[in-house]
Amino acid sequence: MTYEINRKADNWPTDPEAINNRLEKHIDFGELAQLTPTTVSGPPRYLVTYMKSNTSGRIRSGTVVTVTNQSSFTNRVFVFYFRGLTDNITPDCVSAMAIPPDYTVDFCSRSLPSSLTTCNIVCDPGLNFHEGRVIISSMFPEIGVSSRVYYTAGNQDEELLAITDSKIVPFRQGNIGD
Repeated sequence: MTYEINRKADNWPTDPEAINNRLEKHIDFGELAQLTPTTVSGPPRYLVTYMKSNTSGRIRSGTVVTVTNQSSFTNRVFVFYFRGLTDNITPDCVSAMAIPPDYTVDFCSRSLPSSLTTCNIVCDPGLNFHEGRVIISSMFPEIGVSSRVYYTAGNQDEELLAITDSKIVPFRQGNIGD
């Protein structure tokens, strides 16, 4: 399995100076890179309570988890996708990336059109007919996390039906009733 950074993503800088000076240096030093699933992850930090990824029905869906590294160091972040009626032992997909300080990365359960959202890292293979949860782990605790589910129609997701935000809670803790 090979891993490539999506350099055509909407959030990839187009300014040649930004690319050549900062971004390429992070890539050259291995500070911005997709990691293999065999890399050791940090402890679980957050639970996304709802994930859906489906391409087999009239209504299609895909989950995007956005992670911003707020640490002063490059942070190895892992996103684990689990089905709802399973334990936390064997995920259906693991996506991982080394994220430099202040960078934001979008992890997707499957490919979604760039007109809807940016997918920097996509499950390989993309998840289909999955519903469950996502666990995010990181080497350093200073990460910001958001998640949303995109609902679409059409064989190529050409019609956006809805976007819903998923609840995110600290791992092994309950939510506060909101």
